[in-house]
Amino acid sequence: MIVPDQFSKDLLNQLNFCVIDLETTGGNPETEKIIEIGMVKIENRKITEERSFLINPEKEIPDFVQKLTGIKKNDVLHAPKIEEVIDEVLSFAGTDVLVAHNTSFDIPFINGVLKKMGRPALENKVICTQIMTKHLIPDIMSSNLNYMSQLFNIDHSHAHRAIEDARATGELLLKYLEIFEFKHIRKVNQLYYPRNRFEMDRLIVEESESLAKVEEILSRQTIPLVLSVKGDNGVILAILPIKHPGEEVKEVMAYLKDFRWNQIHIRLTGPYIEGLFFLNNNFAKIPETYRVKTIDYLKKKSRNKKDKNKIIEEQDFVITPHLISGQFILYSFLNFSPYSQLIFKYPSHKKKLQQFLSNQVQRFEQQQKSKRKIYLQNDIKDLILDFFEDELLSNPELYLRLKNQDIKENPKAYNDRIEQLTLRHPDPYHFPTRYL
Repeated sequence: MIVPDQFSKDLLNQLNFCVIDLETTGGNPETEKIIEIGMVKIENRKITEERSFLINPEKEIPDFVQKLTGIKKNDVLHAPKIEEVIDEVLSFAGTDVLVAHNTSFDIPFINGVLKKMGRPALENKVICTQIMTKHLIPDIMSSNLNYMSQLFNIDHSHAHRAIEDARATGELLLKYLEIFEFKHIRKVNQLYYPRNRFEMDRLIVEESESLAKVEEILSRQTIPLVLSVKGDNGVILAILPIKHPGEEVKEVMAYLKDFRWNQIHIRLTGPYIEGLFFLNNNFAKIPETYRVKTIDYLKKKSRNKKDKNKIIEEQDFVITPHLISGQFILYSFLNFSPYSQLIFKYPSHKKKLQQFLSNQVQRFEQQQKSKRKIYLQNDIKDLILDFFEDELLSNPELYLRLKNQDIKENPKAYNDRIEQLTLRHPDPYHFPTRYL
């Protein structure tokens, strides 16, 4: 099994963090006031100490803030003013790396207090776990702390109380530090700018690491992924959508041994259909002399059905769980292309979903004159349609099919069916708790 190396572990263990969260009377640090501060210290990758302060804002707390936080006027009436606790706050933070789940909110409030007191702004290094989330999980639709706590099974039962939010943010940071360790972080700066190396849904195997590492990675994967072979200067030599990596590993390894490659990129797709779209989108980037190798490999796995367009004609929309837990993806077969799809959360994106469906139907009837469009690469069009059909037929419980008439005539009925799908399959891929 691939394990983190000692260098990465030592690098991360030597860092000290101070996680901070604020509750305030509003969002503008120029005019609004702090009403609560929660702080959590992390040393040697463990939470070691906590501080919590209620603050008298010397102004009314808006009703919506009281409802959101549960903090009432009487709770802060006899609390100290921010100027009376700021030294304790700064002392607790010390020179640690400051962490917040939206540093653009919390840090300006602290610096605003210091500015009004005629004192210098904070000089600590700053990490935002919300920005980190968007780099590590690029396709995530929501990065709020509640959702991230759900994804990573972090206890966050009292959201919008400063110490609870700070504690949850600290636990999330610790989860992310495990990932940085696993993916062999080499510089502290990579924590601040985690781009193109630490994404949780993908791994890059270098030529120096040999095919043995690729084999080991594939052998323990149970969900669909796509494998890309790259040669000199990043040229794509082959793309393989793989439905059952652990079962197909021997034939994949036999295929790879004939390549001279520099890197092999492995990326989890969740729905196998996503891997087919990735192949279609990038097939033209493969040099013509290499395309036949990908086609030959896929032909061996195809059942070569006669009626290639039947799969397009039998459904108008398909909805299935996305790779990320709690998210779903909708494909339009009316205008069949990688761009006629929508990633959404349900029910929070219910209106957005309904609008997308309505727009697709309207476009189909008015602009396309009820004629379906298929945007697939000609060389692999038949193969992709074969695989699409096999996938829909072999996993019917995972795919919800909708017709135009459903969208136009009975929104409640199709919304009920979508809700049933989300309840039946909320997390089939266990991502990001399981990651590459």
